[in-house]
Amino acid sequence: MKTVTIEELLTWAFVHELPKGGGVDGLDNANSAWRMLEASSWGKITSFAELGALIDTGGGGNNYFIEQGEPHDDAVAVGRAVAGLARCDVAIPANWHALADWPDTEGMADAAVKRAVDRYMVRTPRRRAAGIVSLVVGTAILGREPDYGAEPSKVRMVERAGAPAWFVMKRVTDENGQTYDIEVNGFNLRSRRPMPGAYRKYEFSTDPTGDILGRLDYQIWVAALRRLEAEIATQLVAHRLVAGDRSMTPWLDRDRPGVAIVEKGG
Repeated sequence: MKTVTIEELLTWAFVHELPKGGGVDGLDNANSAWRMLEASSWGKITSFAELGALIDTGGGGNNYFIEQGEPHDDAVAVGRAVAGLARCDVAIPANWHALADWPDTEGMADAAVKRAVDRYMVRTPRRRAAGIVSLVVGTAILGREPDYGAEPSKVRMVERAGAPAWFVMKRVTDENGQTYDIEVNGFNLRSRRPMPGAYRKYEFSTDPTGDILGRLDYQIWVAALRRLEAEIATQLVAHRLVAGDRSMTPWLDRDRPGVAIVEKGG
C-alpha cells in the first residue's frame, strides 16, 4: 500500500482519476466520474459497468468513459466523500478571532471579524456547502493551500476633507413617533469648533475583510480535510493515510480551535 497524506490523495484523485469519463473536458464534463459522483445517488450504483450503462442511456454525445478506463476504487471513495460535503455547513465559534495575531486595536479587529462573519453568513446554506466542496476540489487541483496571510493594518483617524473628522450622536424622532440616535457631523462650521460631546473615530488604513475571509477559507479547508481523512481512512484498498498534523491556526504559535464542518441541521 502507498502511504500518502490526505492532500496528496485528493490531488491524485482529482487530477488523475476522477476526470475519467469526461474526455478532453475532464472534471467539467457531466460524464466524468466526478460529476457523476456529484449528481448521482451512489448507493444505488454497484459497479462502474452499471455506471457506464447509465451514461450510455442518458448521457448523450460521445462516451469517453471506456476510452479513458475506470477510475481507481480509492479515487471513487475520495470523490464520494468530497461530494458528501455538499450536505454540510460551516459552524463558526461565537468568539472566533481571525486576527488574534494582530497588535491590540481596542476592539477594532474584533468588530471587523464580526462584520466579515456576518457577510459570510448572509450566503445561503447551499452556497456555503458548495463553497466547501469548491475549496477542497480547487486546492487539490492547484496543489496548494488557501492563502491565510493577513498583515496587520495600520490604525488611522477618520478624516474629512483632509482634516480629522468629528462625530456626535443626535436623537431624532421619525414620523411614527419612534425615537432613536443617529451619528452626525460633530463639527460646527460656524464656530469652527467641535460640538459639545463630539468625538473622533478611527479606522484601518486597509480593509481587512478579504484577509479575514481568507483565513476563514483556510480553516474551512483544514476542517474539511480532517473530516475526509476520518471518513475514508478505512475505505481505501491501495493507499494508507498518514495522520495529518496541519494546524488550524498557523499564524499563531500553537494550534487553536477554529471552525467546524457539521452536517446540516446538526
